[in-house]
Amino acid sequence: MEEKKTTRLSRSLSVESMPLALPRSYGIKLRLSISVLFMCLILPSFGLVIYYVYKNNYKIYKENASARITNHNNQMQDKLEALLDPISASLLSLAKQIHDDPKLFKNPSINDTMLLHLENNPRLVSIFLASDKGSFHQVQKVQEGMIIADRVPPPDSNFNFWVVEPSQKPSKNATTVNSVFTFFKTRDAEPLDTFVISNDYDPRKRPFYKNLSATAAKATESLRQRFILLDEPYVSGSTSRATMTVSTPIYEDNRFKGMIGESFELSTISNFLKSIRITQNTQTYILDAGGDIVVSTGADNGYTIEKKKLIKQNVLTADGQAVQQAFKMFTTEKNRQFEFTHEGTSESYLVQFTELPNFYDKKWTVLTLAPESDFLIGLNEINKRLIIYGGLVSLLLAFLTYGLSRKISRPIEILANDIRDLLDFNPSNKVINSKIFEINILSSSVNKLRNTLRAFTTYVPQDLVNDLLRSGNEIELGGESRYLTILFTDLQGFSSISEVTPSRELMKLISAYLALVTYAVKEESGTVDKFIGDSVMAFWGAPLLNQNHAYHACVAAVKSQRRMVALNLQLKKEGLPPLTVRIGIHSDAVLVGNIGSPTRMSYTVMGDGVNIAARLEGINKDFLTSICISHATYKEAGERLWTRPVDVITVKGRKGEIPIYELLAIRGDDPETMPTDREQALCRETQKAFAQFSNQRYREAADLYQEIIDSFDDGLSMIMKNRCIEHLAVETPI
Repeated sequence: MEEKKTTRLSRSLSVESMPLALPRSYGIKLRLSISVLFMCLILPSFGLVIYYVYKNNYKIYKENASARITNHNNQMQDKLEALLDPISASLLSLAKQIHDDPKLFKNPSINDTMLLHLENNPRLVSIFLASDKGSFHQVQKVQEGMIIADRVPPPDSNFNFWVVEPSQKPSKNATTVNSVFTFFKTRDAEPLDTFVISNDYDPRKRPFYKNLSATAAKATESLRQRFILLDEPYVSGSTSRATMTVSTPIYEDNRFKGMIGESFELSTISNFLKSIRITQNTQTYILDAGGDIVVSTGADNGYTIEKKKLIKQNVLTADGQAVQQAFKMFTTEKNRQFEFTHEGTSESYLVQFTELPNFYDKKWTVLTLAPESDFLIGLNEINKRLIIYGGLVSLLLAFLTYGLSRKISRPIEILANDIRDLLDFNPSNKVINSKIFEINILSSSVNKLRNTLRAFTTYVPQDLVNDLLRSGNEIELGGESRYLTILFTDLQGFSSISEVTPSRELMKLISAYLALVTYAVKEESGTVDKFIGDSVMAFWGAPLLNQNHAYHACVAAVKSQRRMVALNLQLKKEGLPPLTVRIGIHSDAVLVGNIGSPTRMSYTVMGDGVNIAARLEGINKDFLTSICISHATYKEAGERLWTRPVDVITVKGRKGEIPIYELLAIRGDDPETMPTDREQALCRETQKAFAQFSNQRYREAADLYQEIIDSFDDGLSMIMKNRCIEHLAVETPI
């Protein structure tokens, strides 16, 4: 497999240049086109007068446009506060009522009060109340297409009450609570429907409750009484629409007793911004501190909804090249007001960036982007008269200038964009047929480069080539010693699986597993060196330096193991055998670079550290572990990992003993890699047992390992207990 990969790389690197196709014989040279263009730009004297008048008018119109945009942005905070202040006032009013009468936390009459507030503000979709005892009351508008508790509301219902009271459990020892849903058509009418479901809903465990509790705790006691939190957008479970919540805490004797929140759809702000925009084509974006779009009036909403989760969109990935270009110029030049020309359409835009200070403690920025042409309607009418007075000569000259400039600039723009795409390894299929000789030469060269690059990326990993190019080193034989982290994976019992699995299904199994590991490595900025049968070799820290190479390797390993669980479930559904992956990780100084000959080379790592990583993968079999890391890797990233000690071993080919560890999870709040309660307990208990083992207190260690076996049915502990028994037998021979 390694030889095949090296052959592919050598073929890509040794592609010989081929002669370019000659342009058509009747092509016009660029030098002649430029000469004609300059001759056409010699305007008569009255053309200078027209130009002077036009420039003066243009300046006046543009200054007026800039002033309107500045005024629009400066008033944005007041306008948004006018939109949200009624909600804040409603919240504070309700919070004071409940603070004055805490019994309202459980009193059904609070639903009628919340309904009154809901009806008074048509922008709201729901109001809810949650207490520190776990009670929950919500009043919600019924909208078309809603699904509430897996049911479709009655056709004539306009709102519903949702009540959760922990004191009203289905039974005394029940672990669930009753959620009661009641639907009404009008306030005074009888309920249209009422149903009860048993679930484990607890508002205190919900993000809106935790976030408000933690944030309000940081405020001073005097500010808590009027503390308002504008939460992050989320997807409503009943409407599947983007929603935001404004909430306020309820304190009693400086203790957090609960909260009340009011929710509205994110489209409310978007529609409001559209209603106050300056011109028809003006785009307004509200951005957070990281450049993510909170809401916009542009071509997209600033977010996508995937599996009922709201995924924010960064302004640099927003639909529309104009806003991307504007934001890049802002981050580069730090100017808050400027104008630019759209690279694709040559349209001029006016841009204004304005911060929203002290807006609900949000570090938001308003970006307003408006085509200059929207403000020049009156100026265009004047220009028409100027053109008429200019006469046919000026009209003809303008036509010729436009045609020639387009003939020259348009193909060059296309080629420039095409070359930029090629540098980003995103080949396009644009074909340019120009009568200009030099452009045809350039187009032919770019087409040749495109074909070469397409062949090149077929054999060489695109990410590796990108890293090599960014490193600034020439692609030549040679290498350097560098401290890296190497990872090896292998499938348990693959020989047995391959004997009983047909070739087509076997290929499907291996491809799914290799794709899973490769994607995890790529996510963590690693490089897949090679596939060796059912094994994967990858490394971190080259060709680009990576100070956290050990940590990223460990994260990739945990992700691979967690994702193998889902893959195995899918394989079982398809009648295929499940796969078990073993992983070894080691950090060491190794030789990295281009190895081979001038015509056939491979970018890889070599050295004793590579062999140790491979052997650590095999050691998993001896200790019944899944991810085995060396002490060197542990020293690099141990404080960010959940590990447990395995043993102190002697690696074949290396003098001295090295401690090894099993990696179980990653410290942090990433749900994909964070540890379970079981894994945390397993780490702590194993550390206690291994401490006794290391101090040669084998009887105590054996007892502790037995406790782990009884609690967790742990294979490693079984092996280590047997080792303790062996030591005890040596110490007390029969």
